[in-house]
Amino acid sequence: MKRLVFGVILAVLALGLGGCEFGEDADEVDDLVFINRSRYTVRVTPLSTEWGAFSLAPGEVRNLGQVRNIDYVFNPDEVEEGSASDERYIVFVDAAKNYE
Repeated sequence: MKRLVFGVILAVLALGLGGCEFGEDADEVDDLVFINRSRYTVRVTPLSTEWGAFSLAPGEVRNLGQVRNIDYVFNPDEVEEGSASDERYIVFVDAAKNYE
């Protein structure tokens, strides 16, 4: 019985040291994609030094490979992130107008 418990503890420790991601390379990072579906040129500025700022003309797509830090700001105020956006796939669209 002690051998069984000891074996289970060793197995748990080995899995913990080996990582919990099965079938994936832990160092693999997905591309970061920006798509401009607005009528405006969008300026994207990172909040880190990992990648450089750039502008996206209407209809343009920018694919950044191997980016870990995805924090950024953008302008102008006439655009916003669209509903098709997720963490690594950002779609800019014309901002909704407030009609009051």
